[in-house]
Formats: sequence, C-alpha cells, structure tokens
Amino acid sequence: MRQTLLIAHLTVKCWLKQPFPLFAMMLFPILLLGITYLGLKPLLEDKQWVEPFAVAIVDEDNTFETKLLMKQYEESEELQNVLVFEKTDAAAASERLAANEIAGVVIVPDGFTKGIRRGKNIPVAVIGNPERPFQAELLKQVMVSNSNLISSAQSGANAAFHYLRKMGLSSEEFAKYRDTIITDFTLQALNRNKIYETETLSEFGGITTVEFYSLSGVLILLLVGGLFGMSLTARSEQTALRERLTLQGVRSGVFFFSNILSVFALLVIQSIILISLFSSVTKTWSLSATIITLAYCIAVSSIFALVQELFQRNGAKWGAGIILVVSMAATSGSILPLSYLPEMWRGVSFLNVVHHAHSGLVESLFVGDDSWMPVIVLLSISVMIWVAGLLLITIKKRLPWSGQLPLHV
Repeated sequence: MRQTLLIAHLTVKCWLKQPFPLFAMMLFPILLLGITYLGLKPLLEDKQWVEPFAVAIVDEDNTFETKLLMKQYEESEELQNVLVFEKTDAAAASERLAANEIAGVVIVPDGFTKGIRRGKNIPVAVIGNPERPFQAELLKQVMVSNSNLISSAQSGANAAFHYLRKMGLSSEEFAKYRDTIITDFTLQALNRNKIYETETLSEFGGITTVEFYSLSGVLILLLVGGLFGMSLTARSEQTALRERLTLQGVRSGVFFFSNILSVFALLVIQSIILISLFSSVTKTWSLSATIITLAYCIAVSSIFALVQELFQRNGAKWGAGIILVVSMAATSGSILPLSYLPEMWRGVSFLNVVHHAHSGLVESLFVGDDSWMPVIVLLSISVMIWVAGLLLITIKKRLPWSGQLPLHV
C-alpha cells in the first residue's frame, strides 16, 4: 500500500512538471459544457424557440361574441408566448403587412356570429407574411386549431337548438336562449384563458429534462475525464518511471493500483467543479449523492486502468477508450431513457457503471430514496475490475511475447 501511494504521488508530481495537458484535461469539461449549453439553450430555457411576433386582427363583425373571442385571444397565456395581437382596420393591417412589420393578418368577416347562429360556415381569413414563412405557418396552425374548437362549439349549439325546438318553446323564448347558448358553448370550447390543455408525459422518471441531462452531463464528462486521465498516466515520462521502478523490484500490481489512485484524484477534483455547476442549475445535492459520485469515480478510474493494462500502444489505448466511452454512454440510459433502447441494450446496461450511477443519483436527489445499493454495485464492479486486472498482469508475466519486463519476485 505504501508503494502504491508513493508511486501515485510521483505520478502527480510528473504531471505538475508539465501542467499544460493536466489543465487541458481539467478545463475540457467546462469548455464542452459551454458549447453544449449554447447549442441547447433554446431547449433548456422554456419558451425560447420562437420569440413572440405581432399579428394584426381585423374584426369586421364587431359583435359581442367576437369581442369576447378577441379578449380571450389577448389574455391567453399560451398565445401570449407566441403571438402579440394588435387590433386594427383592414387598411392599416395591409400597410403593416406590406412593410413586413407583422407576421400575418386575421380578418373576422361580417356576419361571422350570425353564421354560427344559423349553422352556416363563414370562415375567418388568415393572411400570412411571405417574408416570414415560419411565423406565418405557425399562425395558420394556431388559427386552424381554434377554428376546430369553434366548429365543435357550433355543433354543440346546433344540438342544443334541436333539443329546444323539440321542447316547443315560443320564438321569444327560443331567441332568448339562443344567444346565451352560442356564447356559453363558444367560451366553453375555448375554455377562457386556457385555450390549450397541456399534459406532459415524461420518460425521465418524473424529473425535468434539464435535471435529467444535467446529471447525465456530469457522469459522461467524468467518464471522458477518466479517458484523459488514462492518457496522462501513459505518457513517456510515466513509462520511463515504471521501467526504472520495475527494475528495482516494484510489482506491476502496484502500478495498476497507483494508476487508479492518481486518476481517481483527478476525477474527484473534476467532480467538485461539475457538481458545483450542477447544483447551481438544479439547486440540489446530498451526502448520499456525493458517496455515489465517489464510488462512480473509483469505478471509472478502475476501468481505464484495466484498459491501460490491456494494450501496450497508446493509439490502441485511445481507440479502445473512445469506443468504451461511446458504448457506455449509449447503453446507460443517460442519453436516451432505457425504454427507448432495444431490449438487448437494456440487458447490457446492468454492467454499465454510468447506468447505476445515474439511476442512483436520480433516486437520491429527486425521489428521496437514499438507497446504498448503487454504491454497493459500483464498488462491486470496481472489485471485479481489480481482480481482472491482477489476473491480466499475472498472465502477461507468463507470456514471453507480451512485452512485460522481468520482475523480481
């Protein structure tokens, strides 16, 4: 154990003599996070895909019912996130449309309300701005959705009229109920101040998209950090140090565990930075989450220490490490939930340390279940890797073509 700690200390000192690769490794996650955030900013910040754009409304019918509809449009929170309605006349709307000041014009024609009363379809005219095709198409879809709601209201009103006629009401009583029914059905269909009912079904275990992918980002960046840490322990200075100490009788198993410790130390420092960013975004962290993260760092450093023992050439180490990072990220359920993945990949995720760390952190931070099972699983996988690494070292000692230097027993 003393030799392991000493060699890990010497490894860190070698890194500090040439700090540029070390600083590059430490700053890489922050740089990658910054680039990713800029790319995903519209997704992470609500209602930022489309800035609200102006639309002119021309109410040529000018009845009580159309005034109520216009008021609902103006006060709807859902529509306010996309549209800004401006009441005007036809001439002013045409001028503003020609000047590219608005995205479109909505014209409620004369006789619109009477058409609803008589069951006659008098459509609302929607004129889009060809200079703003995306906004014009969005306006069209919004108005089509609302016209469908009004058509539903008209169908309900017609059914009510048929029922009232069968009751044998007088013309005065029928006229009295008719206007009330039209208004009630129309407003009920549009559901005042709540035109759209939104229900989100999430595959993210009841947590938000930002929380899910922020957690995924921390774990995947630590996985990438383990790859960079492996490259630091495989530099020429480290190889020369290992050869000298091997000739002095230091066993290969000591180098194996010293690599784990040195990379683990780097990942701990990196995790402090990433957890600080994560907690600033989600406003949450816990002691159990810290322990899970430390167990995950041990597992990641163990995996890349084993990769370093498997391959002699740095190119092969990098190639295997990149394939390992991509495959573990893809099958972990941290990029796509496991329900989206093929059944075979879900089975593979049982051996994936990213999957166990991610699910454990979700349970700890957002569900409130402080189970120690993820820690036990991660440490068990680490122990299995240690055993595999020691067996590999023993086998390599017995193979004359393995390139292993002779050891003093």
